[in-house]
Amino acid sequence: VGQLDRGPADEITLPRPGVYEGHAWWQNRQAAADYYNTTLDQLTDDSPEDQLTEAWNNCPVTERYVLDLAYTRELEPVDEDDL
Repeated sequence: VGQLDRGPADEITLPRPGVYEGHAWWQNRQAAADYYNTTLDQLTDDSPEDQLTEAWNNCPVTERYVLDLAYTRELEPVDEDDL
């Protein structure tokens, strides 16, 4: 599972090869973004370099992302002519 601008967030091992369907959902996404943007607005040119990192590490809310996957069927054979 990847983050658009930060690389891998985590890895999962699926129980078997095949086609999976799923749903993604999240909690506290907007609250975390609001906190981050407020923190950015408070930074000045004189702010210590690590102030943003420290503020982010002390964020009062935690973003939570969930990816629910369910196995639906086996993979279809690949035709050699399609490669």
